[in-house]
Amino acid sequence: MDGLVEFVRTDPGAEVLVVTNMWPEPHRPVYGIHVQRQIESLRRTGLRCDVLYVRGYRSALAYPLAAARFLWSSVGWRRRYRLIHAYSGETALAVRFHLGTPIVVSYCGDDLLGDRREDGSIPFASRVRSRVLRLHAELLTRTITKSAEMDRVLPAAARRRNTVVPNGVDPELFHPRPRDEVREELGWAADERVVLFSATKPYSAAKRLALAERACALAASQIGPIRLEVVSERDPATVPLLMSAADCLLSTSAVEGSPNSVKEALMCNLPVVATPAGDIEELLEGVTPAWLCPPREDALAAALVECLSERRRSNGREVAARLGEEAIARRVLEVYEAAG
Repeated sequence: MDGLVEFVRTDPGAEVLVVTNMWPEPHRPVYGIHVQRQIESLRRTGLRCDVLYVRGYRSALAYPLAAARFLWSSVGWRRRYRLIHAYSGETALAVRFHLGTPIVVSYCGDDLLGDRREDGSIPFASRVRSRVLRLHAELLTRTITKSAEMDRVLPAAARRRNTVVPNGVDPELFHPRPRDEVREELGWAADERVVLFSATKPYSAAKRLALAERACALAASQIGPIRLEVVSERDPATVPLLMSAADCLLSTSAVEGSPNSVKEALMCNLPVVATPAGDIEELLEGVTPAWLCPPREDALAAALVECLSERRRSNGREVAARLGEEAIARRVLEVYEAAG
């Protein structure tokens, strides 16, 4: 049981407690990096916080242990924090056992929308989970969803206390660099056609990696070899380089909240070929070149052929300027103020 629920960041002057079941570790450097980056952006505004990590991936017992800790904390932590911010639905279930402190919860896409099979259908267990988490949202002080699609599935009472705030992107970390220069740094051939597929869990059915592979194979039959570079557990420091070196990002997900990989690609002016999910359609509005396709290999292949034949960069960074981490941090702080 050791280490299932523990503090990974502490500050003697903390005013906010962050509770998450996603956080980077040496053997999982990408897992929860979007949470870590948002917390760091909030800290740069002057926010002081502690971070409690619930390692649910190790054991399902982590959540009952966390719930027991939060039940005790209603007395032991009374007035210690002015607010608790939980990330993810299961974490919210445990945190809600705490009484007496405002609670804000940030939901991930499949928390409320359900996990998906490759064909887009939702397994029964996932439907039950999402239903429970939606109803549970009515018990929270404020909630944050990553997209308007997520907001729409909340009960009316919870929707009145919800704010749509996607995760931000660090524009200093993700910025365009000359493709040939970065390729030389990575050891890639200048004329090689490279398509990125970026996902923390690329082999989950909802990401539809097989669809991406079929689309690339079909496109390759028309224009020549294409390398599909699957990015998952790489060192996060290399991802901006890959974004500048590749020819496009391919996203084939069946369900998303607000996919960070798409926003990171936009900040690097990397063209995007994607199927509709989460707020991708909104993110790509005004971006050229960019392709929004139905989840069919022929449609995706046609977009890839066009993209890889042109091999030009997009205007994504200009369009996505509103998604910088500082701007998003200010919106999260506004939610904190509304929570009291």
